Amino acid sequence: MIRKDNILSRQNPILKVFISLFLVLISSYISFDKFLIIFAFTFLYMIVSPNIYKNWLKTSVRIIPFFISLYVFGIFFQIPFPDQCYLSVRIIHLLLISVYLVETTSVSSFVSGKTDHNSESWFKFKFFLAATVHFIPILIVKFKDKRKTHKNIIDVIVSSMEDCLNEIHEVEETIINKVEISNEKKAVSLWSDIYLFLLLIIPSFLLFINFN
Repeated sequence: MIRKDNILSRQNPILKVFISLFLVLISSYISFDKFLIIFAFTFLYMIVSPNIYKNWLKTSVRIIPFFISLYVFGIFFQIPFPDQCYLSVRIIHLLLISVYLVETTSVSSFVSGKTDHNSESWFKFKFFLAATVHFIPILIVKFKDKRKTHKNIIDVIVSSMEDCLNEIHEVEETIINKVEISNEKKAVSLWSDIYLFLLLIIPSFLLFINFN
């Protein structure tokens, strides 16, 4: 559940997404020892919202079969064990950032809020992002339901997409209602965004060191 009184929840959602993506890219390019510093910093950064740790651990436990398959695959193709461990740690770090985004960003926050830069095209772009985020869990639920009745994976995907498209008007109304409610009082603070930029400063510094 998203807590609106938390400093992470009051951060600018668009900046949050772009900085998180930048953080993932940085973590992919730097050496592993510097990556571990970024991982530790990211982990400590989330301490203001302990609920993120709980959901991160739950998500990590759920994908244990994936890690087992990954290591079996590595043994079969004789991939060095340290390389498999490095990849696993990077995946866990990616999960932490993903949980951070999901737990601290609401669908309506992408399109709510009034600024001088909210042109019609910008609003449509944010509305598209919100609709996409809202569609993902719906698609997952439809996909799981269809797999119970269809054996062909292509039929499952097509049927799931058709069901999602049938709900497009409901999704639109849901987002509009959430925006109207959140627009009554938007809790975005300058200090929250300053705290957000801390997530960027140290990784950027390590990236600079890595290439010098």
